[in-house]
Amino acid sequence: MSKKQLSAAQGVEAACILFALNTDPEGMVRLAHSALLPPAYLEGQGAILFCAEWRAFTHAVVTAGLMQYAPNSVLMAYLRQTGNLLSQTSAPLHEEYGQAATNQEAIGPEELESFVDGPFAGYMPLLAQGQQARCPELFCQRLASETARAKGEASPPDDQSKARLAATMAMLVSAVWDKLENYEFLAD
Repeated sequence: MSKKQLSAAQGVEAACILFALNTDPEGMVRLAHSALLPPAYLEGQGAILFCAEWRAFTHAVVTAGLMQYAPNSVLMAYLRQTGNLLSQTSAPLHEEYGQAATNQEAIGPEELESFVDGPFAGYMPLLAQGQQARCPELFCQRLASETARAKGEASPPDDQSKARLAATMAMLVSAVWDKLENYEFLAD
């Protein structure tokens, strides 16, 4: 089967679409419910933190896939879109839970740096080194820690929730990487 050719701009657009499809705010909240996460992660600040962690994981999955299948110019152009991608997916969730909405036009440099150096940086080495199986444990640890910091308490997800979350994370990695493998990305 021949691969569909994408220009560099189309490749970046495809990567951004993969991120957006997998970080829809309503979908992320449904994911938390279907994973049977504790109530602390299903509404309010806990849901916002769950979604922030899921966005970091998803962004790392797309980035790691581009590292495998796309030229560096496409990878770098996608990474330059990070602030825009975060703005588009965080504002609706903040509004739903009565929090101050994030500026839709851009995320501040401090918030972007915190995202890149924090959760995103945690997943990238694991995905780049083929250690995807370690991502669910990191996800649950970070989620419990961030929720405890924000709310003063948080019970970590139980084994059943971790297993459901791990299965969903594995499906995301597989789906995104399979999709990217089907393209031939052209350099600028």
